[in-house]
Amino acid sequence: MSDKGAETVKISVSAWMNRLTSYLRRLPLLTRAVLVAVPTVHFLCVCGVPLAGLWRLDPAVMDLTQMHRLNTYPLIHVGWIHALLNVITVTPLLERFEREVGTLKTTLLIAGPLVTFPAGLYLGIEMFVFRGSEAVMGASALVFTFLAIESVKTSGFQPNYTVVGWEIPTWTTPIIWMVLASFLWPGSNVLGHFCGLIIGYAFACRYLRLLEPSEWILKKVEEKLGFLLFRLPWYVNLERRSELNYMEMLPAVGGGPRTGEASSSGSNAGFNAPGRPLGSA
Repeated sequence: MSDKGAETVKISVSAWMNRLTSYLRRLPLLTRAVLVAVPTVHFLCVCGVPLAGLWRLDPAVMDLTQMHRLNTYPLIHVGWIHALLNVITVTPLLERFEREVGTLKTTLLIAGPLVTFPAGLYLGIEMFVFRGSEAVMGASALVFTFLAIESVKTSGFQPNYTVVGWEIPTWTTPIIWMVLASFLWPGSNVLGHFCGLIIGYAFACRYLRLLEPSEWILKKVEEKLGFLLFRLPWYVNLERRSELNYMEMLPAVGGGPRTGEASSSGSNAGFNAPGRPLGSA
């Protein structure tokens, strides 16, 4: 490679690293916590701490003493590649969601319906329909939940996008990603992804609105605990939320006046380990 070519590559890499560093510095609080928690938990598992057996969503051991698994399975991964893929895909989606609804509300939604409902739906279908006991782990169900939410919001601005002359409804984009993921990574748990999609669509269409924390109450909590919450770096309060441009989120390929850029996707990978990788829930 010539000196000029090497210099061009160096400049491109430096510019990319600067953009990445700038993006990471702007991440809100909960997104940062997830970005740190996933590799930390996996590192502990690699070091011999038996968190996988204690935290993965396992239908074979579910009872009232194991309800914590409904919340902990997104933190468990079967390999570094599995964990890395899920961190890369969930980070931009979670970051946008947190900036739009606030850190406190996002935390309550993830601790509640956005994680536990896909898990409960998975357990119901796996145990009572398929009569199986396949354990799952990973954050990909949450990725598909956020993708479904994004697709419904985007469809309000861009109902369709064009691919080689075909008009495809915007809200179907996560379904396409789910099908592609099942072919590209055969070991991924399609049922887990499907459950994440169902809850994401239900949330975006306001069918779960009665389960959303009241913003009036959240504002009162922030007023009472403002001396603590507002001192937390990168905390997004309800008054600082951002209205985001959903025209930028989903892909459009081909001609026509309605176009957009892809910036996120759900992905997963298959590994040989106890439980199937779920990747985002």
